[in-house]
Amino acid sequence: MLAIGYILLRLNGPQYADLSFGVAGLIVMGNFILLGSGWKLVFRKKLIALSVLIIVFKYAILGVIIYHFVKQSWLQPFWFATGVATMMGASLIYALTQGFFEKEPEETKE
Repeated sequence: MLAIGYILLRLNGPQYADLSFGVAGLIVMGNFILLGSGWKLVFRKKLIALSVLIIVFKYAILGVIIYHFVKQSWLQPFWFATGVATMMGASLIYALTQGFFEKEPEETKE
């Protein structure tokens, strides 16, 4: 969804809309990738201190990154927010389609 939105905005959108959209989408995608790998490590090794660090510092670092981009003169807030929302839309579409394509468990006859 991120690539499609970026390409469409690059071809038809206002100036810097594609960049605002793309930056936001990449921030959210990177956030999910790092969060997933961090939680995988927490669940594998049962590290409580690491989970606290992830919870506390994730939002602080993400806030600083977003604040840095929002202060840029070229960033358009509407397209930035739309880029952030693409991950939610993609997650919803993925969740809905996974349920439709999942195979039913076969019943065993005893």
